[in-house]
Amino acid sequence: YWGDITASIDWCETNYELTPYIAEFFNSWSSLAMVILGEACAYMNPTGHKGFTALGHSITVVGLGSWLFHATLKYSMQMADELPMIWAIAISLYLAVAMQFKSHQVVFKWGLISWTAFTTVMTACTSGKLEFVVFQTTFNLFSIAMLYMTWRAKRDLERAGMPEISRLFFHGLKWYALAGTVWLIDTNLCQYINGQDSTSVLPFNMQLHAWWHVFASLGLVYLVVLLMA
Repeated sequence: YWGDITASIDWCETNYELTPYIAEFFNSWSSLAMVILGEACAYMNPTGHKGFTALGHSITVVGLGSWLFHATLKYSMQMADELPMIWAIAISLYLAVAMQFKSHQVVFKWGLISWTAFTTVMTACTSGKLEFVVFQTTFNLFSIAMLYMTWRAKRDLERAGMPEISRLFFHGLKWYALAGTVWLIDTNLCQYINGQDSTSVLPFNMQLHAWWHVFASLGLVYLVVLLMA
């Protein structure tokens, strides 16, 4: 229905298997987990901090972009997925740093904005493997920095007399580790698990990229709540 695939990556799910109108059915609908999480973050924000409301809405945009990307496998919709991912992780990183290093907010904010803007332009203006590397490099570096800042927040809250906060951190870490594992398997071992190729050891496709959406959303729930504490 959507014509030729123009996205720089085609995931392991068989295209147009269940309906001619959605290229990757399971990958599309599982993206709504992020929409639910994003709106919950925006409207059930006990801090009243506008930054967390913005973070929630940015996660919602990621979910909607992901739905469009997987439904069409068009490059323009891939950008609607990947660019909001960069913006959402940048917002969360700014919030985490701003709450812990108040004296350096301005310098960090403009440095982060500059890096995010540069990555946005590079991701939008390149294609193929170069685009994938540019996007993945920035997103993963931001994610590592975010993990460190979340750990610092956990440590500070524990010192302030909230030992139970460590459970939020480790539950979030657990779900993220699981999400990353299934993403790597789906991306690198597709021919062995797609249920289609002669090399597949499974009679069916486990739809691991769809599970990545769900598990990553669960991880975000715990880590966002920790930052709000």
